[in-house]
Amino acid sequence: MTVTVTRKPGGITQLFNTETGRVTYKCKADSAYMLIEAFGGIVQFNQKDAIATVTGHITSLESCDVLKKGHPNYQSALNAIISAHKEFAQKVSEHYQNEIKELENKLADI
Repeated sequence: MTVTVTRKPGGITQLFNTETGRVTYKCKADSAYMLIEAFGGIVQFNQKDAIATVTGHITSLESCDVLKKGHPNYQSALNAIISAHKEFAQKVSEHYQNEIKELENKLADI
């Protein structure tokens, strides 16, 4: 069995089982939001270790809610997602910049 693990914005980790096609989203933060098309809206992870799972056309939620367009909290949840993506992109960018600097320093030492 092969599982691909990917960090996502907002403290969410995606686990993809290549054999079954099952995708599991697990919240590492106390709460988070993620737009997941399979659920038709924004999944609100209500606590640490909350899980959203997609296997084919079957979806399941543990300690999560789905906010659809028109829900009173939809706009604020979408703003939180945008902020998380911006913060994540900045961290990733900084990580790669640091990695490049380390490689350049190794090259300079040669």
